[in-house]
Amino acid sequence: MTGDEASKQSYHEQYFPKTLSVLQKHVDYLMNELDELSENSWRKDVKRHPRLPLLMRHNEFVRNTLELVQQNLDNISLA
Repeated sequence: MTGDEASKQSYHEQYFPKTLSVLQKHVDYLMNELDELSENSWRKDVKRHPRLPLLMRHNEFVRNTLELVQQNLDNISLA
């Protein structure tokens, strides 16, 4: 495949739409999971789960990162 740009382009044209769709669904799934975890975490006792605030901040960081990924994927799909 080295140097065969036509074949590479053909593969990209063939598989990119499906790859983009699957990746978008995966990001959506992860964001929904993080939302559910966040909702459930407020019901927990921080005294019993002392690392909960750290986990919640981490999940929020990951969610914010996934939002940026989702925006990039949306821009790609509109192009």
